[in-house]
Amino acid sequence: MRTLRDVLKVLPASVEAGLSPEGVLQSRTSFGPNRLTPLPREPLWKKFLGKFDEPIITILLAAALLSMVVDLFKPPEDRTRFLAGGIVLALAVAGIAGAYLRKHKEWVPSILFGTAVLLWPIGLAIHHVSVDGLAVMVAVILATGVAFLSEYKSDREFEILNARKDSLQVKAIRGGEFHTLPLEEVLVGDVVVLETGDEVPADGRLVKATDLYVDQSLMTGEAEPVRKQARPADDSAEGPEQPGCLYRGTQVVEGLGQMVVCEVGDATYLGQIARRLSAEDEEEPAATGDNEEKRVQRKLTISKELTPLQEKLEKLADLISKVGYVAAVAIFLALLVHGMLSDPREVYWPHTTPEVLAVAGALLRYFMYMVIIIVVAVPEGLPMSVTVSLALAMRKMTRANSLVRQLVACETIGSTTVICSDKTGTLTQNQMQVARLAWDTEVFEWGGSNWVHPGAGGTPTPRPGDGKPLDWIMLNAAVNSTANLEEKEGRLTAVGNSTEGALLQWLHEEGTEYRKLRLQFEPLYQVHFSSERKRMTTVIRYGDQVTVLVKGAPDWLLTQCTHYLASDGSVREWTPEVRAAAQERLQEGAARAMRTLAFAFARLTPETPADWDGLHARREEIERNLVFAGLVSIRDPLRPDVREAIHECRRAGMEVKMITGDSLETARAIATEIDLLDQPDALLLTSQEFNALSDEDLKARLPRLRVLARARPLDKFRMVRLLQELSEVVAVTGDGTNDAPALKKADVGLAMGRSGTEVAKEASKIVLLDDAFSTIVKAVHWGRSLYENIQRFIQFQLTINVSALVIAFLGPFFGVKPPFTILQLLWINVIMDTFASIALCSEPPRPGLMQLPPKRRDENIITRGMLWNIFTTGAFFVVVMMALLMVMKATAHHPFWGGVASTEFPEFTARQVSIFFTVYVLFQVWNEINCRSLVPEVSGFQGLFRNPIFLAIIAVIVVGQVLIVTFGGTVFQVEP
Repeated sequence: MRTLRDVLKVLPASVEAGLSPEGVLQSRTSFGPNRLTPLPREPLWKKFLGKFDEPIITILLAAALLSMVVDLFKPPEDRTRFLAGGIVLALAVAGIAGAYLRKHKEWVPSILFGTAVLLWPIGLAIHHVSVDGLAVMVAVILATGVAFLSEYKSDREFEILNARKDSLQVKAIRGGEFHTLPLEEVLVGDVVVLETGDEVPADGRLVKATDLYVDQSLMTGEAEPVRKQARPADDSAEGPEQPGCLYRGTQVVEGLGQMVVCEVGDATYLGQIARRLSAEDEEEPAATGDNEEKRVQRKLTISKELTPLQEKLEKLADLISKVGYVAAVAIFLALLVHGMLSDPREVYWPHTTPEVLAVAGALLRYFMYMVIIIVVAVPEGLPMSVTVSLALAMRKMTRANSLVRQLVACETIGSTTVICSDKTGTLTQNQMQVARLAWDTEVFEWGGSNWVHPGAGGTPTPRPGDGKPLDWIMLNAAVNSTANLEEKEGRLTAVGNSTEGALLQWLHEEGTEYRKLRLQFEPLYQVHFSSERKRMTTVIRYGDQVTVLVKGAPDWLLTQCTHYLASDGSVREWTPEVRAAAQERLQEGAARAMRTLAFAFARLTPETPADWDGLHARREEIERNLVFAGLVSIRDPLRPDVREAIHECRRAGMEVKMITGDSLETARAIATEIDLLDQPDALLLTSQEFNALSDEDLKARLPRLRVLARARPLDKFRMVRLLQELSEVVAVTGDGTNDAPALKKADVGLAMGRSGTEVAKEASKIVLLDDAFSTIVKAVHWGRSLYENIQRFIQFQLTINVSALVIAFLGPFFGVKPPFTILQLLWINVIMDTFASIALCSEPPRPGLMQLPPKRRDENIITRGMLWNIFTTGAFFVVVMMALLMVMKATAHHPFWGGVASTEFPEFTARQVSIFFTVYVLFQVWNEINCRSLVPEVSGFQGLFRNPIFLAIIAVIVVGQVLIVTFGGTVFQVEP
């Protein structure tokens, strides 16, 4: 990493003002943007060939190749010369396969595929093409191609999510002005402002630090935060262990700091590790361990590990596959017995070479039929249905302002039973405005255009003056703060804490420049606001005295006051009557759902040390014996849709609990306004009351608890833990660094996209891009729809599995072989595995979905209603198709059926085979529509035209079937 002196030597920049406009251009030209080279994609050809590396595909390819070899080299009278060539080719294939089996087993499917493709032009050259082998090849290419395209599209969705995942905003100083920059626009020489919860955007060296602790576990694997301090400008030491060095991707967990960026993009420590993960750097020796690279891989990409639902479905697929294997072997044996008994010319003991090949051909057809039955029975489309559903749910949820960080959240949020929500920015609009001022006996309210005395005819508030309460409040609001204002598109926006931002906006409107006050009164010592402390303290030199400024929660601060500042600027004793008057002002603001901050100060004694370490040693002492300056109440309007969203949650069987740092009175006023307390037994607790109860007592009260006031992050974590012990599925919102444990503990952690820290976002599973409560409800809606869509596909898949296996198995016992050719079964398999997964998993949420209770954790994905539909529909298919089969056999010579016999099924005509095949396919079309409903009493045709994707796929299936019957001819064993 460059030294600070090296950076400042080559760029027009300073540690106070940052890059100048000329420096920005020079830095961008010399060092480039802060962009990491994307991790390499797997080549498309390799990804496509990887689709062949499935046991079923390998079996299919082997069967197709064997069929083509036998058909191609059967020795008719004029083609005996090709027998020797066939033997040579078979030996060559065996030799190549054997060579790769030892070291490159994964190449075997590709070798089989390539050899089969090679045999096809040979067959064309001698005018003898294996129809069955070619059909299997086409089906394999179609199935693998669709799976490849589906995965390709899914990967693109993940890339879009990864891009949005890294779109964080960085606070920086350029030309002496405060700015927020996109991550990629951070440049070498920028002065970056860091505070609790921020992610370090690039590699740099500290120039200012206030109790700065950084989580470097991404680099070192150590979870314990490390203290960082500014070092001299010529310090050349580097590495995560160095106190003056910060690295991209690490996170500030406490304190404030400013750093000068020294490396960006691929030149950062993170970028160097990422390059080692790239294919272009595979030959370089890795200087870091596997654990570090894995941590970086997780950092740079969204995890695609299997979700619990995917694991559950894989187990279901394995069970179905085993049943399919057993059924396929049984069907093979049934066909063999049928061939021996009904047609001795097909299966017999051969005595000559032609007879051996003929019997081998018959056995091969039985074997391929068995393989195709396995293909039909094995639900390859089940994983694809989950992938399609997850990709669709992620896309829809992102459009609805929910950025999915972990796939598991897509399915889990649909089962949510309790939502623990913050107030500020989630239930409210996070558009805070100072609405009320109070000190001594004076009260002023914002009347829309000016400040007025309530009921006093609009008397304007006095301007600040030396020693007056308003003067001290403004000084406190400006200096005792970490927020900033930034001008964007002609309007000022707050960056940082939203409450402090509202105070800065108020100062700006009153004509007070907070930046000038901060330069005039530089902090000697600061203790930042936290959810535990509920206050912020800054020590400055005011005149010739060291002075402490404190602002925070009134219920604590008022207890530390011994005096108050009167309207005339005199300091008077803090009597019980004065304190009672202040409490009354608090109650008035709380009753109107306002958040109120108390402001106080104290002039420290001359014996008090003025250095940082000395003040730090007396940090509790300096916050006592304060002079009360006044109160500032801030209004944050409720979101207009929050009341209806809470009612929708209740209709959906979800309970909402508001967790807020506000006072109990303010929390009660807001909860009443949004109908959170509309039940007579609704319970409100403060943090103190909450913590006074044992776990067992709390579990008894939690079902009635609606509001937790003055809450701390540990309270939120405890509530989540106890609710989970009560078997609730908990979604929790959070925006602060200290919320991270609760966000991780919850079943679905929801971080605030606008106001949340990067630490909170990193701990979450979903980021709410607009911070709105109604967005949570939309995400729940899509999560439930995802679950139902997978259920729809399972119902469809199992219905076909049951009917196809039973028909194929019963046929020989009724004296007939079901007239399904191998290619026909493969077409049916494509319909059920590929088209159906796309069609059924693209179903939009159905009306009334949010009026049903959530799914239980232990609830089986196959419900009783689904089982009823599967077995009744499957039984109907079996009865109808077997009856049609027997009718066709009994009336085989009727003129209606035509006189051209099927070459594959001599006992049937080609028209009979066509009708049987088409009827079964149309049944699947009807079954696909029927499976849109998961309960018998609701028709699958209801709302059919709401899903154009579904209708388009149904049209593709029907048109495809018409084309096959019309032009399929001998390939499909059909006729128009």
